[in-house]
Amino acid sequence: MEEFKINFGNLKVDQLGYVFKDIEKQAKIMESMFGFSKFIFGDWHTYSMKFRGNNSEITFRMAFSRLGSTQVELIQWKSGDCSYKKFLDKGNEGFHHIACYIEDIDSYIKEFEKIGIGILQEGVVLNTRIAYMDTQNTFGTIVELLEKIRRRKKKK
Repeated sequence: MEEFKINFGNLKVDQLGYVFKDIEKQAKIMESMFGFSKFIFGDWHTYSMKFRGNNSEITFRMAFSRLGSTQVELIQWKSGDCSYKKFLDKGNEGFHHIACYIEDIDSYIKEFEKIGIGILQEGVVLNTRIAYMDTQNTFGTIVELLEKIRRRKKKK
Protein backbone atom coordinates (compact mmCIF):
# COMPACT_ATOMS: atom_id res chain seq x y z
CA MET A 1 0.00 0.00 0.00
CA GLU A 2 1.34 3.40 -0.97
CA GLU A 3 2.11 5.74 1.92
CA PHE A 4 -0.29 8.66 2.28
CA LYS A 5 1.23 12.14 1.86
CA ILE A 6 -0.24 15.62 2.07
CA ASN A 7 -0.41 17.09 -1.40
CA PHE A 8 -2.22 20.42 -1.60
CA GLY A 9 -1.97 20.25 -5.38
CA ASN A 10 -4.60 17.49 -5.29
CA LEU A 11 -6.98 19.37 -2.98
CA LYS A 12 -9.65 21.88 -3.90
CA VAL A 13 -10.23 24.89 -1.67
CA ASP A 14 -13.92 24.40 -0.96
CA GLN A 15 -14.42 27.22 1.51
CA LEU A 16 -13.03 30.60 2.55
CA GLY A 17 -13.68 31.33 6.22
CA TYR A 18 -13.94 34.82 7.70
CA VAL A 19 -14.43 35.94 11.31
CA PHE A 20 -16.18 39.23 12.08
CA LYS A 21 -17.70 40.86 15.16
CA ASP A 22 -20.93 41.51 13.21
CA ILE A 23 -21.62 39.10 10.35
CA GLU A 24 -24.94 40.71 9.38
CA LYS A 25 -23.18 44.04 8.76
CA GLN A 26 -20.36 42.29 6.89
CA ALA A 27 -22.75 40.23 4.75
CA LYS A 28 -24.47 43.43 3.59
CA ILE A 29 -21.10 44.89 2.60
CA MET A 30 -20.10 41.74 0.71
CA GLU A 31 -23.47 41.54 -1.06
CA SER A 32 -23.79 45.22 -2.01
CA MET A 33 -20.19 46.16 -2.74
CA PHE A 34 -18.76 42.91 -4.03
CA GLY A 35 -21.74 41.13 -5.60
CA PHE A 36 -21.88 38.07 -3.35
CA SER A 37 -25.10 36.08 -3.48
CA LYS A 38 -27.41 36.59 -0.51
CA PHE A 39 -25.98 35.11 2.68
CA ILE A 40 -27.97 32.46 4.52
CA PHE A 41 -27.73 32.91 8.30
CA GLY A 42 -27.77 30.25 10.96
CA ASP A 43 -28.83 30.67 14.57
CA TRP A 44 -26.51 30.88 17.56
CA HIS A 45 -25.34 27.41 18.58
CA THR A 46 -23.03 26.08 21.25
CA TYR A 47 -20.66 23.28 20.25
CA SER A 48 -18.43 21.09 22.39
CA MET A 49 -15.02 21.35 20.81
CA LYS A 50 -11.35 21.08 21.66
CA PHE A 51 -9.09 24.11 21.41
CA ARG A 52 -5.37 23.42 21.73
CA GLY A 53 -6.30 20.04 23.25
CA ASN A 54 -8.60 21.47 25.94
CA ASN A 55 -12.37 21.00 26.03
CA SER A 56 -14.33 24.18 25.33
CA GLU A 57 -17.98 25.09 24.88
CA ILE A 58 -17.99 27.54 21.98
CA THR A 59 -20.98 29.66 21.00
CA PHE A 60 -21.03 31.21 17.54
CA ARG A 61 -23.19 31.69 14.49
CA MET A 62 -22.43 31.34 10.82
CA ALA A 63 -23.64 32.66 7.48
CA PHE A 64 -22.92 31.16 4.06
CA SER A 65 -22.72 32.45 0.50
CA ARG A 66 -20.81 31.50 -2.66
CA LEU A 67 -17.97 33.00 -4.62
CA GLY A 68 -18.13 31.06 -7.87
CA SER A 69 -17.89 27.42 -6.85
CA THR A 70 -16.31 28.25 -3.47
CA GLN A 71 -18.37 28.50 -0.30
CA VAL A 72 -17.87 31.64 1.79
CA GLU A 73 -18.41 31.28 5.52
CA LEU A 74 -18.82 34.18 7.95
CA ILE A 75 -18.40 33.37 11.66
CA GLN A 76 -19.44 35.55 14.59
CA TRP A 77 -18.04 34.45 17.97
CA LYS A 78 -20.00 34.91 21.19
CA SER A 79 -18.31 32.85 23.93
CA GLY A 80 -15.80 30.11 24.66
CA ASP A 81 -12.06 29.71 24.20
CA CYS A 82 -11.30 29.07 20.53
CA SER A 83 -9.42 30.25 17.46
CA TYR A 84 -12.16 32.82 16.67
CA LYS A 85 -11.75 34.48 20.07
CA LYS A 86 -7.95 34.54 19.77
CA PHE A 87 -8.23 36.02 16.27
CA LEU A 88 -10.55 38.81 17.48
CA ASP A 89 -8.50 39.38 20.67
CA LYS A 90 -5.50 40.23 18.44
CA GLY A 91 -7.59 43.00 16.85
CA ASN A 92 -8.23 41.02 13.68
CA GLU A 93 -11.37 40.71 11.61
CA GLY A 94 -11.61 39.19 8.14
CA PHE A 95 -9.98 36.21 6.46
CA HIS A 96 -9.40 33.39 8.96
CA HIS A 97 -8.99 30.05 7.14
CA ILE A 98 -9.26 27.98 3.98
CA ALA A 99 -11.13 24.69 4.12
CA CYS A 100 -11.03 21.50 2.08
CA TYR A 101 -13.57 18.67 2.13
CA ILE A 102 -11.72 15.37 2.32
CA GLU A 103 -12.61 11.69 2.64
CA ASP A 104 -10.28 10.54 5.43
CA ILE A 105 -9.56 13.29 7.95
CA ASP A 106 -7.46 11.03 10.20
CA SER A 107 -4.94 10.31 7.42
CA TYR A 108 -4.45 14.03 6.84
CA ILE A 109 -4.10 14.76 10.55
CA LYS A 110 -1.42 12.06 10.85
CA GLU A 111 0.52 13.51 7.92
CA PHE A 112 0.35 17.02 9.37
CA GLU A 113 1.58 15.65 12.71
CA LYS A 114 4.54 13.95 10.95
CA ILE A 115 5.73 17.38 9.81
CA GLY A 116 5.19 18.94 13.24
CA ILE A 117 1.78 20.56 12.70
CA GLY A 118 -0.87 19.80 15.30
CA ILE A 119 -4.57 20.42 15.63
CA LEU A 120 -5.53 23.91 16.72
CA GLN A 121 -9.28 23.31 17.07
CA GLU A 122 -11.53 20.32 16.40
CA GLY A 123 -15.08 19.13 16.80
CA VAL A 124 -18.31 18.41 14.96
CA VAL A 125 -20.34 21.24 13.41
CA LEU A 126 -23.40 20.79 11.18
CA ASN A 127 -22.85 17.04 10.79
CA THR A 128 -19.27 17.68 9.68
CA ARG A 129 -16.10 16.71 11.51
CA ILE A 130 -13.71 19.65 11.46
CA ALA A 131 -10.03 20.02 12.28
CA TYR A 132 -8.27 23.37 12.13
CA MET A 133 -4.61 22.62 11.62
CA ASP A 134 -2.13 24.97 13.32
CA THR A 135 -0.62 26.24 10.05
CA GLN A 136 -0.54 30.02 10.57
CA ASN A 137 3.25 30.20 11.05
CA THR A 138 4.08 27.86 8.15
CA PHE A 139 1.30 28.45 5.62
CA GLY A 140 0.21 31.97 6.58
CA THR A 141 -3.35 30.99 7.48
CA ILE A 142 -5.28 28.17 9.15
CA VAL A 143 -6.06 25.09 7.05
CA GLU A 144 -9.39 23.52 7.99
CA LEU A 145 -10.08 19.89 7.13
CA LEU A 146 -13.75 18.97 6.71
CA GLU A 147 -15.20 15.47 6.60
CA LYS A 148 -18.94 14.89 6.26
CA ILE A 149 -20.22 12.37 8.78
CA ARG A 150 -21.93 9.64 6.81
CA ARG A 151 -25.09 8.10 8.12
CA ARG A 152 -24.97 4.35 8.36
CA LYS A 153 -27.75 2.36 6.80
CA LYS A 154 -29.93 0.55 9.30
CA LYS A 155 -29.69 -3.21 9.22
CA LYS A 156 -32.90 -4.99 8.37
